Amino acid sequence: MQVFKAFLRVLRSKFGSAVIYIALFALVGIIMTKSDTSQTVWEKAAMAVVINDLDNSVESRALAECISRGNKVVAPFDNEDDLTDAMYYGRVDFALTIPEGFGARISAGETDGLLSSYYIHESYSMENLKMLLDKFVTTYTAYRALGQDSDAAAKATDEALSKEVEVTIASRVEEEKDNEGLLIFFRYLPYILMCVIMNTLCPALTAMNKKDVRFRTDCSGIRPSSYTMQVFSASALFVGLIWLAFVILGVVLNGALYSGRLWLVVLNSLLFALFASVLAMFASEFSPSGTIVNILTQVSSLGMCFLCGVFVGQELLGSGVLAVARFLPAYWYIRIIRMLNGEIPFTASEAAIALGIQAAFVAMFVLLTLLVRRTRYAGVATHRTAEA
Repeated sequence: MQVFKAFLRVLRSKFGSAVIYIALFALVGIIMTKSDTSQTVWEKAAMAVVINDLDNSVESRALAECISRGNKVVAPFDNEDDLTDAMYYGRVDFALTIPEGFGARISAGETDGLLSSYYIHESYSMENLKMLLDKFVTTYTAYRALGQDSDAAAKATDEALSKEVEVTIASRVEEEKDNEGLLIFFRYLPYILMCVIMNTLCPALTAMNKKDVRFRTDCSGIRPSSYTMQVFSASALFVGLIWLAFVILGVVLNGALYSGRLWLVVLNSLLFALFASVLAMFASEFSPSGTIVNILTQVSSLGMCFLCGVFVGQELLGSGVLAVARFLPAYWYIRIIRMLNGEIPFTASEAAIALGIQAAFVAMFVLLTLLVRRTRYAGVATHRTAEA
């Protein structure tokens, strides 16, 4: 067990960075899971609006009344420079000019180029305000097309647009609501697993794979197969401890032991931890430097998490991105999470497929690592024999 103990000593020297990652993620996890996930009512933000009504018609006054509802109306400025300064310093968000002839044109059925607006920053509230202007024009012209006069159409339009609908974001079912915080924790776990395992395991394996270390090992009585098994065993012990720490943290955040379908997230995270470890083993066979390890870690972890739906939901990603993501294990990891939180229907067969594909990725990189190791050290042994 000399190789096993030596490898653990090398890992212990790298364990400080792993503890930092785990502590930071635990802090973020506590914040995320303890945040309020109860029902949320959407509220429209009030904006500071300048309305310059040059028409002063029934239609323009109705439009001004419609805009002022839910917003703060600011008096018009004497010149454009003052208006620009007010917008720059955030005292005004939106400026609307209703030109002369607006009432006559909209009554005649015209809908294009009726209004002039000015703003600096785009936002959801800005889009809502622009949509309100479009709604006023289309609703008013519709009432006029029905034969109503200007006063009646303006009044009907104002009444129609004044109706408010309360939008409430509610959880799907009570069980999913109770587990929402835990599932958020496990949703972001792939990124931290990749960072911890790659940044810790890969440098340690690289140190053990140095030529001088290998040559001294070959001169000893340790067989190559025993050396490989001891390194794999020490790596498995380290990865198992890291994974177990996150599983226990999940229990603490959940406030109860895993039960029912929640055991799937445990198995899901175990498979991804194994994938991260065999990926680190595969990369270490090429003896990368510390800088290269950091680059590989960031590219693999961030790239996979962005493409597969860890940071951005899969429902928001394009079909082309998802087509590429299907060839990465994180896609299937997130698919399990989506099944458990109710985003997509849960079926045992779909869950088994997702877990099986992740296991296939683990097996594939194990075989690739063994192939590269055998090829590499066979070449070294041949070279040393030729020198002798």
